[in-house]
Amino acid sequence: MKTAFFFFVFFCVIISMGAGLEYEADSNKDGKPDKWCTVSEDGKRIITWLDRNYNGIVDYKSEYFRNGKPFYEEFDHNYDGKMDTFYYYQNGLLEKEEIDTNYDGEIDVWVYLYKGIYVQKIEKDVDFDGKVDKIKDYSKSK
Repeated sequence: MKTAFFFFVFFCVIISMGAGLEYEADSNKDGKPDKWCTVSEDGKRIITWLDRNYNGIVDYKSEYFRNGKPFYEEFDHNYDGKMDTFYYYQNGLLEKEEIDTNYDGEIDVWVYLYKGIYVQKIEKDVDFDGKVDKIKDYSKSK
C-alpha cells in the first residue's frame, strides 16, 4: 500500500510539471475513482486524497512539496468520515502529531518531535474536556 501510494505521489509530481494538474485513479478497478491529486493554489505542493477502503469517502489526505518532501497529512483511521490523526512537517521532517483518540472530533493527544524521529514532548487531555491534563517532556529527561 505504502509503495503504491508513493508511486502515485511521484506520478502526480511528474505530471504536475504541466499546468492545472488534476488527476484521479481507480486502483481497485470498480469504476469509481479512489485516488485524486491536484496542485495547490500557490503551485508549490501536490495534494492527494485517498479512499483507502473504497466506500466513496476520503479517509486520507496529504500535501507534498514538488521535491517530494512531506508538508501535511491527515487520516481517518476508524473510517467514520472524520479525520482523526494529523501530521505536520517542517523541512520534510515530522514536527507534530495531533490525535483524536476517542473519535469525538476534538484533539486529545499532541506529540512533538525533534529531528522528525525523537519524541520531545507528549501532551494529553485524559478527561476529554479540551484542556491538557498530562505532560511528559522528554527533552528535560536525562
